[in-house]
Amino acid sequence: MTIALIAGEGILPVEIAKRLQEIQGPSLIMTLRDDPEVLKPYAKKLIHLRTPNLGRGLREIKSFGAEKLIMAGRIPKKIIYCLPILFDRISRTILRKSLRDDHSLLGAVVKVFEDENIEVIPYWQILPEFIASKGKLSARSPSQREISDIDYGVKILRVTLPCSFGQAVSVADGAVVAIEAMEGTDKMIKRSGELAGHGVVVKMMKEDQDMRYDLPTVGTRTLENMHDAGLTCLAVEAGKTLILEPEKFFELADKYKISVWGI
Repeated sequence: MTIALIAGEGILPVEIAKRLQEIQGPSLIMTLRDDPEVLKPYAKKLIHLRTPNLGRGLREIKSFGAEKLIMAGRIPKKIIYCLPILFDRISRTILRKSLRDDHSLLGAVVKVFEDENIEVIPYWQILPEFIASKGKLSARSPSQREISDIDYGVKILRVTLPCSFGQAVSVADGAVVAIEAMEGTDKMIKRSGELAGHGVVVKMMKEDQDMRYDLPTVGTRTLENMHDAGLTCLAVEAGKTLILEPEKFFELADKYKISVWGI
């Protein structure tokens, strides 16, 4: 079994590339990221795509002899607003026919590969130790006020998530401070600091989100941003959230006295 990797931005695809190297040796890696060199040590063949090109992706995967594919990492949202003429034919077709939310676009991309008998597999299966568990995850437990804000944040997300936005929300003293949209969790946290300067962050997964390629993810940058913004508690969905670099993550959470809670 040979697994190829389509790598977006962030630490996650780098961690996956490292693990794939341990499992099968250097892999075929294709990426749109601006710093493809970080993936080079783990690649037998590294392809830097300047614009979305699913047609080339299919050809490269078949030529490499890969039967399975992992898709991981952030794809900048601004890509979907690029000139369609810059995309290849298959990518243009997907953009034209799909709704422009992550779930619809990623689902359409997966179907392209599956129609060619390339199985898209869950990346969490090769990083099981990165999955958040339930209950107290860091040294400090949430305060009663933080628990109350977490509960309220969960209620809000259960309304927004079916609408394909709002994977994360910040709550302070029983009021919604900010909710995540296209800008992503990190910028939402920064906005929360500017507006309130304290509170909690709650991050959850849509019920129909595909766990093969679209898990909510947190990491040390999440904690750094929360610390800078004055936010003191992070609640994530147990079994459905990936914690990047878990050892570093929990060391930093304890350093900043940020409570991390699995809901």
